[in-house]
Amino acid sequence: MNSLEKNGTWILVERPKNQKLVGCKWIFKLKPGITGVEDKRYKGRVVAKGYSQKEGVDYKIFSPFVKHVSIRILLSIVVNLDYELEQMGVKTAFLNGELDERTLMEQPDGFVKKGDEDKVCLLKKSLYGLKQSPRQWNLKFNSFMQKLEFQKSKFDLCVYMKDVNTKKAVYLLLYVDDMLIASGNPKVIQALKDSLSREFEMKDLGKASRILGMDIIRDREKGILVLSQQRYLGKVLRTFGMYEAKSVVTPTASHFKLKSLHPKERAEEFEYMKNIPYASVVGSLIYAMVGSRPDLGFAVGLVCRFMSHPSIEHWEAAK
Repeated sequence: MNSLEKNGTWILVERPKNQKLVGCKWIFKLKPGITGVEDKRYKGRVVAKGYSQKEGVDYKIFSPFVKHVSIRILLSIVVNLDYELEQMGVKTAFLNGELDERTLMEQPDGFVKKGDEDKVCLLKKSLYGLKQSPRQWNLKFNSFMQKLEFQKSKFDLCVYMKDVNTKKAVYLLLYVDDMLIASGNPKVIQALKDSLSREFEMKDLGKASRILGMDIIRDREKGILVLSQQRYLGKVLRTFGMYEAKSVVTPTASHFKLKSLHPKERAEEFEYMKNIPYASVVGSLIYAMVGSRPDLGFAVGLVCRFMSHPSIEHWEAAK
């Protein structure tokens, strides 16, 4: 709540008669830290019930998302040119966005202002949970980077660069509220960090160690940088009860001859599969494939074909 009040996220106004209100609720979570950089901590956050909004009426939603290939290209540049690679995070990033639409919200539980119980919140800034919050934050950040004379990549709108092909070259890769900063000149990196910290409330995470759930492991002396999803894959295995399973040499066993089946052919089997998290497992495999395991490509493509009506055989193949 301190962040919301400090940011001037809303003002209280009289409750209108003919305008729909957005509800809100509290979300609590334990946020894992980064070893040696940030301790894990408990967080409470007020979020808007954005599911009650209607696209085209209450908001516009398009917001760019960094591509995995951009991450790999940047890390390749870092290794080849022996660049510094730093990481920063934006505290309560979505609260920085300016709203284009008039959005009214109920007062949060436990923080209803005494004497103004009948009033509602007129949102002046974005709030977590609103459908348009990612877009508004991205517009705000992009506007600031343009003031710093950074250029956006035409291939990936979340990659910014400045003074390319000079000794002051610097790259910034944005993933929602996390960013990687790379340059061969530490002073250039520090100057950019200072500029960002003056505009937004930032967290300096030092040397880059994790992005998009992938650990960044670097041996600078040997000129080696590795992306590892071991932590992520371990979590996936635990989630789906496969952590103690025996490993195999190849992603796809040769005895699997998968084919599509119509629900009427095996009615009982398809009824059973309704309670099996097949899509969740396949989605987890897709993320691993895109991130660091391209060797899974054929096997993942195979099990993806049966998302609409998976059978027990398809489930066994996915496992």
